[in-house]
Amino acid sequence: MRKATRNYILAFAMFLLGLFQAVSGFVMWLALSRGDGYRGGRSEGLGGEATFLWDRHTWADIHDWVAVALLVLLVTHLILHRKWIVYVTKSYFRK
Repeated sequence: MRKATRNYILAFAMFLLGLFQAVSGFVMWLALSRGDGYRGGRSEGLGGEATFLWDRHTWADIHDWVAVALLVLLVTHLILHRKWIVYVTKSYFRK
């Protein structure tokens, strides 16, 4: 595989995972209740647990695992670009 193709696939995968992180974070923040606070002695809210495709716990699990995958790709990205990072860092400190 060519280096440019590999870098493109890696960057695109990181973009998709980052996008899903943002979407899942907004869904949990805006669309789903946190489940804290007093509810009149009920274990569930008036209409049951709020869902948006999945319940809040499933969204949180997906959000966490996508974060792990994104972190793995980020470390891979840094390893693949370490020579460029060292070169640019040295060039800034030479000035």
